[in-house]
Amino acid sequence: MDESKLIFVSFEQSTGGYGIARTICTLPDVYWYSHPDNGKHPWNVSLDMDTFYDSDTYVKQRLVTPRHFDRWINGVKLPPTWDYVKDYFPDHEGYLRTIFFPAIEKAQRQTSKKLVFTTHLSTFQLRQYFGTSACLNVLYDPLKASKRHLLTTSKFLAYNVMPGLVEPDNEYIKFLETIRSKKPDFTNADVWAMKKHYELYDDEKHRVQYHAEILEEKETRLAVRKILGEKDSTVCTIHQDKIDWKKVKTYLNSL
Repeated sequence: MDESKLIFVSFEQSTGGYGIARTICTLPDVYWYSHPDNGKHPWNVSLDMDTFYDSDTYVKQRLVTPRHFDRWINGVKLPPTWDYVKDYFPDHEGYLRTIFFPAIEKAQRQTSKKLVFTTHLSTFQLRQYFGTSACLNVLYDPLKASKRHLLTTSKFLAYNVMPGLVEPDNEYIKFLETIRSKKPDFTNADVWAMKKHYELYDDEKHRVQYHAEILEEKETRLAVRKILGEKDSTVCTIHQDKIDWKKVKTYLNSL
């Protein structure tokens, strides 16, 4: 696997990471995951609701955040970074060794362009396994991010059996099936409530705790991102609200 041909956009949920990744994919040496579910080009973010559900692989997150995308290359969807599947695969290194690395090696034989991955892993975590890859570290306003989280990420439909990646008898899928039996269209907020209180999310009962935990997490993880941005000169730290694209391009060209 050629680490130098990988670009990671490290961001927290609801801080615009997919929009940043789409912009990077407009560069001539970066691969775009062109697919009907994503848009032919990175800038194609509008949805045609007349045909949206015709696809068996439609990206349900795009109903809430249209810039979201999946990693399609020649009809095959690349696996995500571990943070997206940690509930299904508790063993980080095992997931990388048996699933992620082999898939990336195969993809790199199909294109000479760089591949972009969005991730919620910190740049410190990424550097442990991708020492020479480009890493963008996205800072943000924690209050603004937590409010957007409640309007977007919390409302994402959470039933995802990861077809082709996870075995049907996976323990976490069994957990999701239990929630689904109570509410077919359950969301991330429902998953949180089931883990915390063994019941579906009830805004009147859970709102204060849920909102407080999201804000606390945003503040804590932002503090870590700031420290990493100051100490690691091999990453490019940017702010969601004022992205210095010249800085980003210079950084990517320097690697």
